[in-house]
Formats: sequence, C-alpha cells, structure tokens
Amino acid sequence: MRKSLIILLMLLGNRVMLIAQQNNNWYFGAKAGLSFNRTANQPVPYALSDGAMISDESCAAISDSAGRLLFYTNGVTVYNKLHQVMQNGNNLNGNESACQGAVIVPMPGSDSLYYIFTTDAIENSFQRGYNYSVVDISRDNGNGEVVIKNSLLWSSCTERLTAARHANGIDVWIITNDNNSDIFRAWLLTCNGLQPNAVVSQAGVVLNQHIVTNTGYMKVSPDGTQLCQTHLPLYDPDEINPNFIQLFDFNNNTGQITNARTIAFGSAMYVSCEYSPDSRMLYLTRTYERKLDQLEAKLINPVAIGNSTVTFSTTDPVFSLQLGPDEKIYAFKPDDVLGTINYPNEKGIACGYVHEQTSIAPWFSRYASPSCMNDVAYDPNNGFSFTIIDSCAGTVQFNGLTGLPGPLTWEWDFGDGNTSSIQDPIHTFNPPNRVYEVKLKITSLSHCGIIRSKRTIKPGGAIINADFDFVIRCDSGYVRFINKSVFAPNEAVCLWDFGDGNTTAAVNPVHTYATEGIYNVKLKLITGTNCLDDSLVLQVDVKSFNVNVTPAVQTIVVGQPVFLSTDEPAFAYQWSPGKWLSDSSTRSPVATPLDDIVYRLRASNNEGCTGEDSVIINVIQYNDIYVPTAFTPDNNGRNDLLRPHFGVKYELKDFSVFNRWGNLVFNTKQRGIGWDGRYKGSLQEPGVYVWLLKVRDTDGKIIEKKGSFVLIR
Repeated sequence: MRKSLIILLMLLGNRVMLIAQQNNNWYFGAKAGLSFNRTANQPVPYALSDGAMISDESCAAISDSAGRLLFYTNGVTVYNKLHQVMQNGNNLNGNESACQGAVIVPMPGSDSLYYIFTTDAIENSFQRGYNYSVVDISRDNGNGEVVIKNSLLWSSCTERLTAARHANGIDVWIITNDNNSDIFRAWLLTCNGLQPNAVVSQAGVVLNQHIVTNTGYMKVSPDGTQLCQTHLPLYDPDEINPNFIQLFDFNNNTGQITNARTIAFGSAMYVSCEYSPDSRMLYLTRTYERKLDQLEAKLINPVAIGNSTVTFSTTDPVFSLQLGPDEKIYAFKPDDVLGTINYPNEKGIACGYVHEQTSIAPWFSRYASPSCMNDVAYDPNNGFSFTIIDSCAGTVQFNGLTGLPGPLTWEWDFGDGNTSSIQDPIHTFNPPNRVYEVKLKITSLSHCGIIRSKRTIKPGGAIINADFDFVIRCDSGYVRFINKSVFAPNEAVCLWDFGDGNTTAAVNPVHTYATEGIYNVKLKLITGTNCLDDSLVLQVDVKSFNVNVTPAVQTIVVGQPVFLSTDEPAFAYQWSPGKWLSDSSTRSPVATPLDDIVYRLRASNNEGCTGEDSVIINVIQYNDIYVPTAFTPDNNGRNDLLRPHFGVKYELKDFSVFNRWGNLVFNTKQRGIGWDGRYKGSLQEPGVYVWLLKVRDTDGKIIEKKGSFVLIR
C-alpha cells in the first residue's frame, strides 16, 4: 500500500475533520442531487435520483467525514439520510424562496450535533428573521432528530447568509446582514455552543433603496480573507443608481468586516457570486443578461478589479454558483444539466467553462445552489505532520499543530514504548521497517475540547515507493503530474523522464507535449544516502478530443434512413437540430430526413473536453435524378462509392462508367450498387470519367442521362 509521507490530519473530539467530504452530497431544486463520492463505474460527480426535497432556492446538505449523507434541508423541512422527514424536522422558520435560506454547520468538538441556520425571504417581508435549529444525529437510530427548533438569532434579516471557518481552524463564523442596512453580524460557534453576542461591523453602502436590495448572496473566500456581497437592484433602472457589488476584508480571527470596495458595473444585474479555490478569482452571474463574469478579486484597486473582467455567454440564465469539493465551480439554472467551471483558478478562457456539462437527470435544478462553507482550499495546518528525514535509520521529524490558543500540553505516543511532551519532536524508530501507530493528544488550557490525532507510519524499510497520476488538459498537450509517491522531500530526489526527450527534478511537474502520441513517462526516486530507490513507468496518451461523424456526406432517397455515428466514445452527446432524429442524445441515432439537412454533434467526455462535427445529408425527392460530380474511393467510410441517386418514381435499367479512352470500367443494373474505383481488381487512375444512366419511370418511359465526374485519390 502506498502512503503519503507528508500528512495533515486533525481529529476534533474524536471526529476526523475531513472537511471537503462533508460537502460530498448535494440535494437541491426539484428532487435533484449530486454526489462527489468516488464509486466504481461512475463519473465524478454523478447525479442522485433519490432526493425528496423540492425547493426553488434555499437548500443545504451535510455528510459525515467519509462522505455518507446525514441530512438535508430547504430551511423549512429537514430530510434524514433515508429521505424521510426527520423527527421534529418540519416547520422550520426558514423560507425555501430565500437565496441563501439555509446553511448547516457541524458543532466544533461534537460528533453528533449540527446547527441549521435559516433566514426568511422577501415574499414573507423578512418577518421571521434569522433563526437556528439543532440536529442531534445520534437520535432515532442514527437518523437524527431536531432537538432545538427555531431559536431566534436576530430579527433583522436579508436573504444573505453564509458561514466561514475561524482562523483557528476549529470554530465557525456565521455571518448575517441586517435588513435595509450596512450592518454585518458575525456569530461565533464553538465547542461551547453559539456565542450570544455577535461581532458587529458597519461597512459599505446602505442597501435600502428597495426591499429587493435585501436579496442576493454573500460568500467568504476559501482563504478566509475576503467577503463578496451582491444584491438585486430594482427592475426599473431609472429609480436607483447603477448596479454594483461590494468586496470587504474579512478577519477570520476577529470576525470584523472592513475596507469596503464598491465595484460598479453600469446597468449589469449581478445575482450571485463565488470564489475560486485559491481565492484569487471571483465569478459573478449576470442572470438576466445571460452572462458569467470572472474578476481578479485580490487586486488592490477597485477599478483594476473591474477592468480585469472576462465575460462568458451562458446561452440561458445562470442564477447561482457553488464551489464543489472537487475544486470545480458549478453553475445552477432551471435545467437537468449544470454548467461547470473546470479550472476556476485559471484566468480567462483557460478556466474551462462549459455551459452544459454536469447532468442531474432525471430531476431538475431550480434557481439556487446548496449553501456550503468553502473549505476546499482551506489549510488550517492542524493535527500533526511528519517527515521521514532518514528512511534507512528510521528517523522522523514530527510537527504539532499551530494556531490554537494556548497554553497547550503535548502528549506524543510513538507506538514503540517511547513518548514526548514537546511540540515538534524528532524520533528514531528501531527497527525502522515496522508499522507504528503514532498518537498525539493536545490539550488547550484556554480553549474547550481536546484535539487527538493518530496515524500509522512505516518510517524505514521499503518506504521509497514511486507512484504518480496525471491530468491531461483538453486539446493543449498540457499535462499536470501528481506525485503520489512515498518519499521524504529532503531525502529523496525525483527524476522525471517525460518520454519526449525532456526531463525534470521537480516534485509535481507540469509539461506540455508538442505533438499527440503515447509517451512512456518514468518517475525514479533515489534517496540521498542511496540506500533505496524505486521507479514507475506509466503511459500517457496525449491526444485531442476529436469527434468525427460518419458519414460526413450522405445522399439518400426521401424516406430512406441514415445511421449516424461517431468514432469517439464520449460521456454525453447532443445532436442538433433534433428534427427527423430517433434520439438527439445518443451516440448513434437514426435520421429519416424529408429534405436536405445538416446535423451537428457536440460531444463531451468525463474530463469536460468537448468536440464538434457535422454531417450533410442530401435528400433526393420523388422526381429527382442525381449523380455526384466527384468521389474519393479511399476506404475511409466517406464517399467511397459512385452511384446514381433517384426518387422512387424510377427503376434502374443500366448504369455504366467509362474511362477517358471510352473503355467500360463499371456496369450495374441493380439499384444501390456503386463503383469503387477499381477495374478487374486494379485501382484506376485519378481523373475525369463519363457515366451513362438509363432509368424507367412509373409510366414506362425510358429516360437516359449522361455526365462526367472526377475520381480523386
């Protein structure tokens, strides 16, 4: 088994904080769902069809540390993992029409308690305010029960509600926004429960022009340093100032919101926002203009931020955005397919936005995405890490967590009878080639709860184990290599051979291949003491995702079927127009056109790559007679035969082909048979040939035609 040697793992109250997996199941819209759990024979993510919830906007879901669903809600009803209404899980004071109507936050230090924060909506004039309810998931045989319901958090509310991790990596801020106001409140949830007094900040523009300005979104960047606020303006642009968004500095240690920057966009109507995993890029939906904008959020000057805008067309309106645990951003719209930003850290078109990529069929999304804490890119540096500094001797450097309030006590158990009470011990295991379970217990004398971490390690012996994976970007030759090897960076040297004459010693390199092909990529690891080495060779197939439709050109008699197909396997197919097709979303539909038509195919694979091709179908009507003016008999399945085409009114009597010297090289009296460019088994020369055609119509009249064509090789 291959194990990473640089590990950050945190257990809080005996609960593993694998943050991203808690967001691995989403339920939203009209019974729609999406799972990011890895399952055999399923793309990631894949649609879930077992949801019971219907909600226009408000939605949130939570899973355990292994990605197993616990419950979900629309702010009014709570559904357990069996998709049944949870005990006492109805009539919450949220509103399913609120943009960010619900957010679920695990209680720090507990493995059974979860807070559901809710807000009211414009349709109810925000009368119910911000509330919270508490779920004890250990109740009802693990299906959960709402044990506290509809406790008022604050009476003045908007449809904006979000949560963000505290700087200590444990506690959570819940951020609210007063109605018709520039006041923000940050409420702290700790292992002692919800603190009664919020951190109050007054910053930015007072959004009191109209009740609709109390709708919109708030998002905190994954690095916990910035907050974005959007709002809806009046539908009559003459009654208020041009629209804008606001960016604020967020201090995730104190909860303060400061340094408001207004980014003006003329009459653009921004609805929702989302940050990239690295927090540099900000994405905004111009819903009613059918646009998606990307901005560089960390630029200092607001004008520079606005000028960095890159705009993408979305074909139909996108209402909300959510960063997924796979570090992609998903665009939600009333449809059975979501848009996807595949590389949101990249600027411009390199972000890889695909408007229709992630299927959620058979159900539909509505207007809002699930509310999640954006912890995907958050690295709290908690638990403990270890580095094998001498694999031959079995010497390991351990580093305890940083960032917790002290004073702290450290209790290390190395699993070999030895212990330590310092933060960053160095320990030598003897013998080195055994598996040891190392445990760490940290007690904070000024902070509730105990942090426990444990990990099995093999400090010596066969620990140098080469392993890597790779990600190929569509149609560019760009490959990102992911080093999954077991090695210590300050001990082992990585030697990469990309198979095209290029090498590197980088740990996680990127490489761009000049041409398509299959390359044998080799990674070799060598320890500094030369006591161990290992290597691995994998084949990397660098190719474009080309979609080739066959036949490219087809001439048929009206009513005759054409069997369309593509030689490139794909995850999704879309033929257009759908007119006269048996199925517009299959790989090989049957077309029965009644007139000339061009069909276009757009296909995408599991990596989000897309390709397009088209087919031209010429339809011979009842009275038509037609012989092509050229053909290419090269056995590629396209235009390989020369044959006459005529309507059902006619019966073939004779079709002959002559070369330039008048010699007969082909003759048939059978309809549908054509010349393949050979005479007595020999390939004929390219050039001009003459054809003679004799047919009889339904009245018994003999019709003779002649013409010429070009044989092309």
